Amino acid sequence: MMSLDQVIALHIEGTSYSLATVLRFTKMRGRFSAIEDYASNVLIAAYAQEHQLTASPEEIQKAVNDWRVEYELYQASEVEGWLAERSLSTSDLADYARMKLLMVRVREHVASGKVERYFAEHRSEFDAVALSQILVNERGLARELRFKTMEGAEFFLLAREYSTDELSRFAGGFVGRRERKELPREVHTQAFGTVAGTVIGPLEIDKQFYVIKVDEVYPAELNADIRSRIEQILFEEWLSSRRKQASVHILL
Repeated sequence: MMSLDQVIALHIEGTSYSLATVLRFTKMRGRFSAIEDYASNVLIAAYAQEHQLTASPEEIQKAVNDWRVEYELYQASEVEGWLAERSLSTSDLADYARMKLLMVRVREHVASGKVERYFAEHRSEFDAVALSQILVNERGLARELRFKTMEGAEFFLLAREYSTDELSRFAGGFVGRRERKELPREVHTQAFGTVAGTVIGPLEIDKQFYVIKVDEVYPAELNADIRSRIEQILFEEWLSSRRKQASVHILL
């Protein structure tokens, strides 16, 4: 009977990888988009080697410790038991930690010098607003509520009394901070470019009617969070391109 080490799961640019290797990776990840993920890891590792991106033993040990905390495996015996249940070794764990570190190194390297330009070209995508809403089933009622706000009625009190949206009604209609891509087109085309306190509507979306208050406006800034998100976007674009360029053949 053929062993899993003899079953070839995929070829990448002339190199074969066994099903046993891929399954070990799957067990560490805890999910089963295994072959595609493993192929990506091969490409990432090749890039890291080409550009001399490495992870030190101390960094790998720290990554292993972080993994243990994540999985609440505080005793060495607990780690050994977890690995044994999945037919894995401490070497597999170290390889997994090393790969996670290399992925971060490659992401930073691929995105280096490109984040600022991407942000400049896509700044509006990262603009955000904080919104409150009143959702009703009749246009006439929505129009009446909008007029009430113009006459000085408190938006949050109207939301508590009239809104049919249970998730936001008890919070006075407040739905929180949202970026452009998180909002329906009917909302973001009017909400962005306004000032805090503006009430818009009625807006018809899926046969329901919204009155929206713009509570705060947050012009995009290239802070640490957005920088990290852009790095991830650039990394995923690079990886997608690299997959297309590479000769990857999945055999299962």
